[in-house]
Amino acid sequence: MPTDSATKTVRIKAPLGTVLATIRDLESQTEWIPEILAAEVLEVEETTGLPHTARFKASATVGTDSYVLTYRHRDDGMSWTMLEGRMQTGQEGDYQLESVGPDATSVTYRLTIHHNLPLPGFLRSRVIKGLVDSTLTGLTKRLEA
Repeated sequence: MPTDSATKTVRIKAPLGTVLATIRDLESQTEWIPEILAAEVLEVEETTGLPHTARFKASATVGTDSYVLTYRHRDDGMSWTMLEGRMQTGQEGDYQLESVGPDATSVTYRLTIHHNLPLPGFLRSRVIKGLVDSTLTGLTKRLEA
């Protein structure tokens, strides 16, 4: 089973709290991540009201996928793992945020995808790096607009 990972860090001109609120608003991802076609929060944490599970429909070079993720929230970001998927057999991701001033945040995005797609390694690497780049570009544009 192939596993592909990518990590990238960007600096966004927005306070950490604003960045954190944006990434936690899962249903708005359809507005700033081009590959996300639909996002629906299925369950929220009782004590915090933050998303616990969500269903997504996403497009990629290799086709359209549907999957469900479960989330863990921290004061400096959030992480997730996949509960079920159609094309993917697993997914882990993480946003790590660090304040670098009153109006700037360093955002590190890590994404790992497990799948059974018979694609050459160079193409798989290009796809996952493209997903990470697209996500961070969309987040930056949304927050710096």
